[in-house]
Amino acid sequence: MQYVKGLRCVKCNYLNEPSILYQCIKCSSSLDVEYYYEELFENVQSFHSSGNGIWKYRNLLPVKNDIEPVTLGEGNTPFLKSSSLGKISGVDQAYLKVESVNPTLSFKDRPLSVALTVSKQFGIEKVTTASTGNTGVAAAAYSARAGTPCKIYVPKRTPKEKLRMMEIYGAEIQLIDGNFSDAYKIAGEAAIENNWFNLTSTFLNPYAIEGDKTLAYELYEQYGEVPDWIIIPIGAGPLLVSCYKGFKELMCAGKVDKLPKMAGVQAENCSPIVRAFDFQISEVEPWFENGKTIASGIADPLTSYPNDGTRTLHTIRESGGVAIAVNEEKIKYYQMLLSKEEGIFVEPASITAVAAMESMKDRDLLEKQQSVVSVVTGHGVKDLDAISS
Repeated sequence: MQYVKGLRCVKCNYLNEPSILYQCIKCSSSLDVEYYYEELFENVQSFHSSGNGIWKYRNLLPVKNDIEPVTLGEGNTPFLKSSSLGKISGVDQAYLKVESVNPTLSFKDRPLSVALTVSKQFGIEKVTTASTGNTGVAAAAYSARAGTPCKIYVPKRTPKEKLRMMEIYGAEIQLIDGNFSDAYKIAGEAAIENNWFNLTSTFLNPYAIEGDKTLAYELYEQYGEVPDWIIIPIGAGPLLVSCYKGFKELMCAGKVDKLPKMAGVQAENCSPIVRAFDFQISEVEPWFENGKTIASGIADPLTSYPNDGTRTLHTIRESGGVAIAVNEEKIKYYQMLLSKEEGIFVEPASITAVAAMESMKDRDLLEKQQSVVSVVTGHGVKDLDAISS
């Protein structure tokens, strides 16, 4: 962490020490890892190091050079041009960033690889997380790789395929009555009580979400420039926020001269961030409706931490982007379409990034000459009940 300056509070701007910390000591808001960028880019001529996957960017990750990464080969995922998405969106350059081929079949491998490496750096003896599935699977796998015990708190309606994967990797699982926000609260209490490292992939762990920004570096290198739009499924939204941060770092380094517009997508039945965006509200409010959706991976009502949603909302607005909600029928339709026309099978939460393109076209948000990237975040085999239903 030779270039880490501290953990900057996103609300009051206080710079906290770079330690095991989940919220600002002054105002209890979420944190963002800040670097000595001028020194970093003066001494580091290339974004690349000698590592592979996301670890070729380790100069911009909060890890000391002498720490061996906890890795399963995550990152370097396919970037594919799509004719079917071009038809849906009406743009000439429509692409898919296929995160579903990461080692545990979701984008969560990026933040969990970084988080488990940081846990080694701080000498952590046990880790924990709350999860709707993908974070839990990645936490279980990377904890096994690190040789660190892991306990996972998940809602009872978590897809059985994801639960089985967690079990196979050897994690301890506790099923929770209620939704993800309920699991989040219980996991947080257990982490504090037992001095465990909390890996929950909202904005809670500032080190974990640094892994997400490697998505931006790869998109830049694979496309050769900055896409006009990047569409990402969101629960709380750390992948979207961190991806945008990655492009801002590329700009700081003098690699690019513009930033992408960010589109955050939620299921219509659980869409607190979209509601705040549509009604031009400055802060996200918890979603207290039923919230049942087949897109379980992003079904986050934000009842315990609505400020995380607000952080994502502000990033979407800063980028000149949009928040979009898609209904259950569109989710089912586009999941099958992507499988049959592109040979890519993704879970319902992931397909929202494709389904949103129709709404964006209908709202005249897209122009023919623009480039649009839909990030599909998790594999369909991890939620087969959604297909059978």
